[in-house]
Amino acid sequence: MRLLSPSFRLGLIVAATLVASVVAPARSGAQAPGAAKKPAAAPLPTDPAAYVPQILLPLLHAGSVQAEIGIEGAKLDQLEQLFATVDGDWWRARNLPPAEQRAAITKVEKVVKTWLTGALAREKLVRLADLERRAQGGRVLLREDVAEVVGLEPAQQEKLLAAARATESAAAALGRVFQSGGGQGDLEKAALLAARERELKLPGDLLSEEQQKRWRELAGAPFDTVTLDRIYPMAPELAPSDTWINAKPLTLAGLRGKVVILHFYAFECVNCQRNLPIYAEWHRAFADKGVVVIGVQTPETETEKDSGKVIAAAKEAGIDYPVVFDGDSATWKAWGNTMWPTVYVIDQQGYLRVWWQGELKGPGGKGDEVIRTAVEKLLAGKDDAEPAAATPRQPGPATK
Repeated sequence: MRLLSPSFRLGLIVAATLVASVVAPARSGAQAPGAAKKPAAAPLPTDPAAYVPQILLPLLHAGSVQAEIGIEGAKLDQLEQLFATVDGDWWRARNLPPAEQRAAITKVEKVVKTWLTGALAREKLVRLADLERRAQGGRVLLREDVAEVVGLEPAQQEKLLAAARATESAAAALGRVFQSGGGQGDLEKAALLAARERELKLPGDLLSEEQQKRWRELAGAPFDTVTLDRIYPMAPELAPSDTWINAKPLTLAGLRGKVVILHFYAFECVNCQRNLPIYAEWHRAFADKGVVVIGVQTPETETEKDSGKVIAAAKEAGIDYPVVFDGDSATWKAWGNTMWPTVYVIDQQGYLRVWWQGELKGPGGKGDEVIRTAVEKLLAGKDDAEPAAATPRQPGPATK
């Protein structure tokens, strides 16, 4: 079981990496080991624009960016109300094929841009455009408008596109290894790192000093877009349920101000069972510090669709934190969840921060450490102060 790696996790959201679901499939007790088939290689797009990261939504969710473009007070309230209506579509888009994912994100961006046009002064919109170009790194040179201003020659554009395609091809190869359960993919990881390094280096080697200058001007005043922590959507709300264990019905909106650890499980799933003691440890360690652990029991088998058996299994397992029975899978669908078990960390403002799919411990498993670190950081009030583990390095214009 693997945590989504840094580049892949961000790629799921901003489409910087076209592989939309590079994650090892967890096997529940109902799934036979080795059942996964090796995915076929999908053709890469030929349109250069398809390789440009869709970074607007992640930027707008970062508190430091909101402050930079003057979104505060009533405007921030309005923006978060908008997030509550569109973030679910953005989040669920991570499961779509790359072309469909890009179209879905573009649709959400259009709604958000309409609001921005009415809410922000022109100079703030210009600043946001600067930040977007800066955050898109070297891939921004694949945009037609940027290529024209920078003065790229066709041969330069072809080399930049070839480098982007090489990186995505290497990422896809590693993704197929993970999806098929065919090992750790050490060779594929090395190939991806090499391709990425070549792409990072290429603009500096390829562009003239004048072109570099024009690129820097398009990026605007310096701003650190690499250390942004809060780059994910607002967490989808829990669907109503008649069956809650160890608590009256809860809502994520009602838990604002607290850190929430939300885990999806099915009580007959072997991988889920192995995680239960760790959830209990988190509950004991953090309950009096402003952290709420919630289990979402979404059925995988017919037995797990029986609420009485869910309640009995929770009691037998000694679960003493809140659990909601997601009998109709409504919460599962709202979250676009794809596997048992999956754990999410939600911050005090209701935003997703970190997630882990599969067992938390075991061969190569560091899930317990990842989740604990994220929770402790949120409790300490650290935000956008340290490089985010989910943010890949992007090639950008050299500063002078």
